[in-house]
Amino acid sequence: MPFPRPLCMLTCITITLFAATTFAAPSENKDHTDRKAEILKKFDKDGDGKLSDAEKATLRAEIQSRQGGKDRRQWTPEQRAEMLKKFDKDDDGKLSDTEKATLRAEIKSRQGGKDRRQWTPEQRAEMRKKFDKDGDGKLNDDERNAAREAIKSSRKKGEQRQEKKK
Repeated sequence: MPFPRPLCMLTCITITLFAATTFAAPSENKDHTDRKAEILKKFDKDGDGKLSDAEKATLRAEIQSRQGGKDRRQWTPEQRAEMLKKFDKDDDGKLSDTEKATLRAEIKSRQGGKDRRQWTPEQRAEMRKKFDKDGDGKLNDDERNAAREAIKSSRKKGEQRQEKKK
């Protein structure tokens, strides 16, 4: 006995809705504090509400394994010493939450945050003129790397001058 058309449509809709709700991806709109609480719950083995160096190492190892063994760029000992010199205000050899927030804000500004100084069209044109060796009006990878190195060198010289003034 064939199914009546309305019953067949209702059955298809029900199955579709069931499949959609069953296999839907979990919501990714988690609050930062919720995520932090989850991390603490999973990795804070001593229950002090903070992650010790060993607990942080475990967290990093798990993140690295989730990324297929690829770890984010690690600080070199020189970079770490420079970072501590600049941000460790209480000189305890570690960054407090406030000091970490300051570091994150600086990194964000370097990566294009609101505080980052934007290049003017004139500055961009000057950089193209200076580093566009093949004359195509654009910087290829080699030309762009040369420009970056020149900027880094210029920044280092400026920082060294500021340190001498102190």
